Amino acid sequence: MASQSKSLPHLTSSKLFLTEAGIETTLIYKRNIHLPSFSTLPLLSTKEGTEALVSIYRDYINVALAHSTGIVLETRTWRGSPSWASELGLSIPQVLDLNRAAVNILQDLRREYQTPSTPIVISGTLGTLRDAYKDSTISFSQAQENYRSQVQVLAEEGVDMLSIMTVTNLNEGIAAITVAREFNLPIHVSFSIEIDGRLRGGRTLDDVIREVDRLTENYTTYFGVNCAHPRHIMTALRDLPKDVRLRIGSIRGNASLKSHEELDNTLVLDRGDVSVYVGEFYGLLNLLPELKVVGGCCGTDEEHLEALCLATLPLWHVPVPE
Repeated sequence: MASQSKSLPHLTSSKLFLTEAGIETTLIYKRNIHLPSFSTLPLLSTKEGTEALVSIYRDYINVALAHSTGIVLETRTWRGSPSWASELGLSIPQVLDLNRAAVNILQDLRREYQTPSTPIVISGTLGTLRDAYKDSTISFSQAQENYRSQVQVLAEEGVDMLSIMTVTNLNEGIAAITVAREFNLPIHVSFSIEIDGRLRGGRTLDDVIREVDRLTENYTTYFGVNCAHPRHIMTALRDLPKDVRLRIGSIRGNASLKSHEELDNTLVLDRGDVSVYVGEFYGLLNLLPELKVVGGCCGTDEEHLEALCLATLPLWHVPVPE
């Protein structure tokens, strides 16, 4: 019983939408910009930081415009909940004000660039309340309390939907969904998997998607997978029952075939082999008849998005569900 509060163009489009690529890794490795705790949120407090973010958003939008497809842009609020304030050296009011700024820059870009053939969807991004790969002890009530103030700000500023990215802790995912429901906003829930195709801790996508739907009365608009190479995502999807595959609407793949632990300990950008990335992504399209949004995650940039468009255009017209 997903929310009907917003009309989302990518849900009824006959063409897949793009989303962004690896903004964080682009900033760190290609622009030498320090991101405390891998967070882009503090950049919004300075003119220079905001300009750096906007320039990358423009690169992504230009790819979408060139291929006459829509794009879903995520606010820079993945680590924008109150739980991250002290680690980012900010007060909670400052964090919430930066959430407002994150929405406003996307609204400005939409006014500047949106066309009938390239609609722009603004998604308010939530994220893990602790490091997704080191701490899974957050309780449901803790998560719900942290997300509520953030979601209230995102809703007030007019996001079209919410996304919670890189989910490994179901308490966080379910809490985010319940808060989205309080504000009558659609929500996309995206899981992060390891190289074996399972979530950290060993659970399968089949298991977690079914459990989340059961506990939240199917409120999630669609599920996704992000922060894993398309080859590893294929491992997760290959034996997934069709009814669960039909719930997956978004894929954002890493450029690298390395594990999360290996990536955390590398000092150089691993952009992977773009042709391999695209080839593996191509196979995913045939497995996911309800796919709505495609893009990149760590290590990817506008070149990966452009290559993805060029290589997969024949499959980009997908059936609209009845």
